[in-house]
Amino acid sequence: MIANPAKLAVFIVSLALGACAPTNAPALEGSLFAAEPGPALRLPDRLREISGLAVSPDGRLFAHDDEIGVIYELNAADGQIVKSFALGEETVTGDFEGLTITPAGEFWLTTSKGKLYRFREGADRANVPFERFNAGVEDDCEVEGVAYSASTESLILACKRGYGRDMEDVAALRVWTIGGGAATAWGETRRDYAAAAQVSRFQPSDITIDPGTGRILLLSSGNAALIELSPAGDVVSARALGGRRHPQAEGLAVLPDGSLIISDEGRNDHALLSRYARIP
Repeated sequence: MIANPAKLAVFIVSLALGACAPTNAPALEGSLFAAEPGPALRLPDRLREISGLAVSPDGRLFAHDDEIGVIYELNAADGQIVKSFALGEETVTGDFEGLTITPAGEFWLTTSKGKLYRFREGADRANVPFERFNAGVEDDCEVEGVAYSASTESLILACKRGYGRDMEDVAALRVWTIGGGAATAWGETRRDYAAAAQVSRFQPSDITIDPGTGRILLLSSGNAALIELSPAGDVVSARALGGRRHPQAEGLAVLPDGSLIISDEGRNDHALLSRYARIP
């Protein structure tokens, strides 16, 4: 259940979906996506510490670095870098954890402490100006992902872990109204996601919203897992993704054809990009 059903009943990102690609991949009960991904793409060395993913209104895929404010446009078909641009004349640094793009083309980048950067897309190798905001969650939780809600003009922050005894091993979401005060709770804090996905612990590493259905998609990194929530916050589908296939799942996004794409940080090897086909 969500905290304010009247305001937060439906989250739909205004990104047009293309026709779903046909697939013979096996279905998973309740899920929008195939049970298994296609072959993983190895990403360039520059993306070894890839973190969040986001899709622009015109369907292009973007990613960001974990420690420096650099944004990369990626070719989703082969994983190659199309271009990159940086925040600020002297590139900003921080613990960057999530990226989202509004229908108007505004980029939002969050740090683990809920410091938010708003900026516009830049040309290749450009340095772009930015605005900085504070979601007011620094003493509440560690942020690991962000998604834009077009219906409420707000950002949904996914907390990897909360602070305080009552927040241990809890998956919590926070809602920050753009330009407003401190973020507030979205729905109930949840301890049952791990059991639903049959993993030992579920700690969100990214969040996105499926534009076709309004489902909220949550990714867990350490114990690789995916939760699909209805717009009202009910679990529709939950699965373990497999640690060998996803050694450190950090980002997810829905592509224009409706497929799901997940990025894995490289650790001591190349970072990976995996694609789960849409189930018609």
